[in-house]
Amino acid sequence: MFANFALVLAAYLYLSLAHPLKASLKWKLVILGAILLAAGRLAILRRLFGGAGGVECPWLLLIVTSLFQGTAVILFLLCVPKDLLRVLSFAAGLFGKREAGARFRGFLVSRAFAAGLAAASTVLSGYALWQAARVPDVREQTLYLNSWPERLDGLRIAVVSDLHLSRFFDRDWSEAVVTRVNALKPALVLIPGDLVDGETTVRVPETSPLASLRSEYGTFMCVGNHEYISVVWDWLPAFRSLGIRNLYNQHETVEINGEPLVIAGVTDPVSERWHLPGPDLQKALTGVPRDGPPVILLDHRPGHAPSNSLDGRVRLQLSGHTHGGLIPVLAGFVARANGGYLKGWYEVGSLMMYVHPGSGLWSGLPMRLFNPSEITLLTVKSVPPPAPSG
Repeated sequence: MFANFALVLAAYLYLSLAHPLKASLKWKLVILGAILLAAGRLAILRRLFGGAGGVECPWLLLIVTSLFQGTAVILFLLCVPKDLLRVLSFAAGLFGKREAGARFRGFLVSRAFAAGLAAASTVLSGYALWQAARVPDVREQTLYLNSWPERLDGLRIAVVSDLHLSRFFDRDWSEAVVTRVNALKPALVLIPGDLVDGETTVRVPETSPLASLRSEYGTFMCVGNHEYISVVWDWLPAFRSLGIRNLYNQHETVEINGEPLVIAGVTDPVSERWHLPGPDLQKALTGVPRDGPPVILLDHRPGHAPSNSLDGRVRLQLSGHTHGGLIPVLAGFVARANGGYLKGWYEVGSLMMYVHPGSGLWSGLPMRLFNPSEITLLTVKSVPPPAPSG
């Protein structure tokens, strides 16, 4: 998928920007080479350094190549309206403005305009990269649920998702995230998947700070698709050694103020590539009575919410995976690929779902434009009874 996207991106940018320029073939080939390097970043880094998206690439090279890749993506998004204007300019002849239309088209394919687009794309790419790499701020959310147990009223949950710990998000970054989470003094820490990128043998520096996560009742997670790419059967015991309880089509019941609360988690459908168990909510909730304690479900994929809601026992689903859509325009395609869910709150049948925009980001496409990462402090409260009338 990514290889096809890179080829389309490179071909379009060349035809839109380089080919129409009044420049020598040598310069056009130089521009084409730069476009191919930027668009093909993932394949090149994977070939040179290994890992999904070249996650074992040295940090500085990751940053520099990410900047160029982001420039190419944003340039593509800016070239589409530019080319639409170029086509529409032909209509100027219908109004006796053929010469003006020709001048406008000439401006759109000029060196000055191409340089301006490239400069604007580089600036936006740098900002998007900074937004992706920064330590996320805390965002507070309050959820009101009907019939929420009184003893659980005001339950504070810290949610971090899609950390994608790797050389891009190094030890200093993960330590800063842990410090911010601990400062919230949550009752629970919940992680709906994609915690790591890379194998256990190389991710020790980045993941070891997670052992310092502190909450009153523990840290729980479900696996995301990147845990499988990163050799999931090695990570499951590694997570346990960090004090993180992975819910692999399982649930645990915690007692808070004498009130039971079920935390459940399911696997990711990418597991089928490795002939491992796929997501199974019924198995995860085995032994949980229909009229039993409330259930909070960790499911990496928000698109599963409609089917999860049919069970009737899940009150709250926490998901990630979408990264908030990354950047405008692309966000629409991300939402479409995830059942229409992108980020924030959704009421789906009998459950409420929060789609986390991510605390980190996959280093294969590290861009966040007007889409900040976050550490979420979620407070769950019972809907207050209506005030008596009259």
